Amino acid sequence: MKRIGVVVLTVLLLSLFISVTATAGDKSILDVVKEKGVVRIGSGNATPPMNYIDEKGNWVGFDVDIGEEIAKKLGVKIERVLVDNKTRIAFLANGAIDISLANISQTRSREEQMDYAEPPYFWTGKIFYAKKGKFKSFKDLGGKKIGVDQGSNAFIAAPQELAKYSKKAPVMLSFQNSAEGFMALKLGKIDAYSQDAQIMAAVAGDIGVNFEAVGPMYSPGLYGIGVPPNDSKWRDKISFILQDMLKDGTYENIYQKWFGTKGKFPLPINARPRLPKDTYGDMLYVWPD
Repeated sequence: MKRIGVVVLTVLLLSLFISVTATAGDKSILDVVKEKGVVRIGSGNATPPMNYIDEKGNWVGFDVDIGEEIAKKLGVKIERVLVDNKTRIAFLANGAIDISLANISQTRSREEQMDYAEPPYFWTGKIFYAKKGKFKSFKDLGGKKIGVDQGSNAFIAAPQELAKYSKKAPVMLSFQNSAEGFMALKLGKIDAYSQDAQIMAAVAGDIGVNFEAVGPMYSPGLYGIGVPPNDSKWRDKISFILQDMLKDGTYENIYQKWFGTKGKFPLPINARPRLPKDTYGDMLYVWPD
């Protein structure tokens, strides 16, 4: 009888543990963030002007400012977690971060691994960059060594674009970050380097005077704020915060600081997230063509 009692008690305790664990596991990230008073945001630190370390050692950038405002509207503190092109999505999947804000282009393959807050928060396009006068068009880049960042969708997008103009497949080489990629270009280790236009402008800066874009912008895309999959309560909360930022002018202030005519890195294109009126009412606009 005693042995049976112990077995029954063990089973009951195990059932209770499983029940409590399942309940905790069902809790939305929003509830956990509110309870702890901290949101874990995955940020890069080597991709100006989106996210980088400035000359004073501060973590700065457009993404960084957006993340700080999200935390402010959540009413919590930030625990900033360093991510790169390889971990910015993986950390969402394994629960290491609550938000990934690291210039992540929205692609179908990524949407199989993570969710995005709505709307996308930035419009961008890629360019090929090479030594001045070396190449005239995309056709000239066929069969050449093309550098991209590790984990960038340019690894696939670049050869797809060049295949439209040349039967010679480019040789694709990956680098840890944009600074390394541009340095490889300067040293002649690659013939051209491909990156999102606003990132290229910031990385090249004054030292890029001997280099130029080859051909027009290609592979236009949208940056999205990444959140873990299958948590609609959390995804919706971040979406609503972003939409409020667009509506109340907070986003516009951050955009002007970085990309406006008097900003740190003025953009010749309008990269704001302008949305359809029939979806979001009169508060926003439409995406540029």
